[in-house]
Amino acid sequence: MAADITVTGDYLKFGVGNNGALIDFTSFTGLQYDPSGTGNFSNGVDFLTPGTPFAFYSLGVDGSVATASGSSNTFGSWTGSLALAGTTYVATSGGTYNGLKITQTITFDNTSNIIHTNVVLTNVSGGTLNNVAYGVGFDPDQDANTYGVYDTQNTILGQGVGGAVSALGYNTGFNVTLSSTGGWSANASITQPWETNPYTLATVATGDSYSDSSIALGYNFGNLAKGQQISIGYDFTVTAVPEPETYAMLIAGLGLVGFAARRRRQA
Repeated sequence: MAADITVTGDYLKFGVGNNGALIDFTSFTGLQYDPSGTGNFSNGVDFLTPGTPFAFYSLGVDGSVATASGSSNTFGSWTGSLALAGTTYVATSGGTYNGLKITQTITFDNTSNIIHTNVVLTNVSGGTLNNVAYGVGFDPDQDANTYGVYDTQNTILGQGVGGAVSALGYNTGFNVTLSSTGGWSANASITQPWETNPYTLATVATGDSYSDSSIALGYNFGNLAKGQQISIGYDFTVTAVPEPETYAMLIAGLGLVGFAARRRRQA
């Protein structure tokens, strides 16, 4: 049945809402990581659910914008999952916005630390759709549950084709990278307050920061003819950086620990 879904592998356990955005708000599972690869997620680390949980994707058509986030099903989508031969598939379909249909498939090998996402946008309007845009992102908080720290070291790794942005938790030593893989030009960004507008995300210029920010990718495809499709891809890659205490000491030396451990602002 279509519903929020949580799936589990050796390294990753993550939730997907019925709307297709990350986070299962029924089980309250975001993105959890076991660096040992034994499927033990009792370490309390969740990249997405501490404080004010935030993950999204957004669509833009002819300057109008809508966002799938939280428990709202903005596009009328439905989500289901299938596990087959060591690979888990989470598919979201049925969503439309202003004549733009969105279909999304998330796959990950059960022994992998990478989540692959493929999104297909189709013009079902009967005419040309102008100024089509797409955005995706989240607020990484991997240090929050265990250390009370919401800030992460956010780094732009590249722009354009292969655009990517990462967030490192100095205390856990856990890093997550959001990277474009589908051959389209993507703008990687770091925003505070959290930005969801795909037109802004496709153009905003941001720099690296140690902050409680969201990381995102933004795409602007221009016009889409009747019946035309666009297929894009992006990955979420989670890794453990050796010796996380080294980074904790660095932050302490900079006098930022007290600043970073502040109470999460309310959305």
